[in-house]
Amino acid sequence: MLRFKSVSKFYQKNVVLHNLTCNFDAKRYCIVGPNGCGKTTMLMLAAGLEAISAGQVTFNGEPVNLTTTKRQLGISSDKLVLPDFLTAQQLLDFHCSQHNCSFPSNIINHLEFTAHLTTQVSALSLGSLKKISLLLALAHQPKCLLLDEPTTGLDKNSRAWILDYLDDYQGQVIVISHEKVFTENSNYQQVALLELNQASSITL
Repeated sequence: MLRFKSVSKFYQKNVVLHNLTCNFDAKRYCIVGPNGCGKTTMLMLAAGLEAISAGQVTFNGEPVNLTTTKRQLGISSDKLVLPDFLTAQQLLDFHCSQHNCSFPSNIINHLEFTAHLTTQVSALSLGSLKKISLLLALAHQPKCLLLDEPTTGLDKNSRAWILDYLDDYQGQVIVISHEKVFTENSNYQQVALLELNQASSITL
């Protein structure tokens, strides 16, 4: 279970999250809200990739910034800064070595990414950057997927495949999206972050 306990996040004088306490204990969530309300920041904090100004974020009782906890999480977000001097293959190889997992050849095939493996990350198109981000999130089969607009920029075949894949995924899936396939999907519990951030404590 992903848990935010009294979490605040400040950027200088800008308060993005304030004293947020909530538990994500169901299998599927879709976080919605207007631009700038803190959705992506919340996901980055959940993945242990941004420092928390106050409070604590845990997954299954362990802080998310621990290496052992991070290996149970997978995140795809345009906010991630990827090493652009590596090829896609080198980046995936490094990721798999860090997570002690197999190279995700099957997912690569389904996302029609094989032709781009030898391309430097800096030269990838926006659609291909989305795919490499998804590959990094999925490769190690984490217990919890944190996906920021996972279908944006994907071609038709890749989009259809990732939606089917997420439907069958055995772990927890938390997405940020404005697409009806998520916002009007009864399998996804809707979380309005703007309202949630104004509440002192809530269990989802």
